[in-house]
Amino acid sequence: MKKIFIFLVALLISCSTQTTLHKELYKGKEILVGQTTRKSFQQKPYNEWFDANYRDYRPDTEIIKELSPVLNQYDIKIIMGTWCGDSQDQVPVLYKVLDEAGYEKEPEVYCVPREYKTYKPVLKDSIIRVPTIIVLQDGQEKGRIIEYPMKTIEEDLRDILQGNYHHELEGEEY
Repeated sequence: MKKIFIFLVALLISCSTQTTLHKELYKGKEILVGQTTRKSFQQKPYNEWFDANYRDYRPDTEIIKELSPVLNQYDIKIIMGTWCGDSQDQVPVLYKVLDEAGYEKEPEVYCVPREYKTYKPVLKDSIIRVPTIIVLQDGQEKGRIIEYPMKTIEEDLRDILQGNYHHELEGEEY
């Protein structure tokens, strides 16, 4: 019995730290878990929410003009859940803003399981809610958008790049 318990604990730990992209079931639906790229969201069933939210978002063109000359100096990391409504809303919007601003890099994207508090990328980056969009410069965090933007994705990105961003979430500042 003790060996079975140790095996199960080891299995649980390995699953909670795995970042290789795979599918899991949550409420009878497949969700993505692990490191991925935009291509995963452009395939069924994820493209249903990704394509619609990408297509329907209209970024502020003036702010896009401000982002365009500087955005490629930064790296973007996204921690999200394909099961999460906020992730389904905000991640396609982020991609639209990045595309319109001419961002040439591929964001580092991690899809988390529903019970994500022990998932390795979550622990490493102190994630409290998803989606979390982290902006990095030379490997150092410049700022993060937690769960939803304070204004719009493009305004929040501009404010992060200018050093004028403080995310407040339910009265807490991050």
